Amino acid sequence: MSGPVICGVGDSAAAAGALATARELAAGLDLPMHVVHVAGCDAGPEELAAATALARTAARGAAWTVERGHPADRLVAVARRAGAAFVVVGCHGPRSSLLGSISADVSRRAPCPVVVVPDLAARQPARERPTGGIVRFGLGRAAARG
Repeated sequence: MSGPVICGVGDSAAAAGALATARELAAGLDLPMHVVHVAGCDAGPEELAAATALARTAARGAAWTVERGHPADRLVAVARRAGAAFVVVGCHGPRSSLLGSISADVSRRAPCPVVVVPDLAARQPARERPTGGIVRFGLGRAAARG
C-alpha cells in the first residue's frame, strides 16, 4: 500500500472528524495525505477563493486540491487518479440513514477502501476516543502498530 490517503473536506463538524481520522491513518501507515475540497460547478471567484483557503488550511503541509463538480464524483476521480490507499469522508446524513448521500456514493464507487467518519466522532473529546494504534493487514496476517 503506497497511495495517498484522500480526505474530502468541507466546513462541517463531520469534515473536521474526517480530517483528524485521515491524519491518524496516514501517519499510522506512513502514507502521504491529500486533502480535497469540492466546490460546485457554478462556483464563482469568491467561492473558489474560500474553497482554496479551506483546503490549504486543512492540509497543513499535505497536498491539497480544489475540484469543481459533484463531491462524490470528484472524490472518486481523485482517488482513481492518485491510486489512493484510502478515501476518508465525513458523514452528517440524516439519522434514519446509515450513511449520508455523499459518503454512501463514494463508498459504492471508490477504487479503494472508504472510511466514513460520523459527525458524532468529531464532537467526542480526543481523550474519550478509543486508542490502540493502526492495524496493518497483510497477506493472511495482521500486525499492530501504534
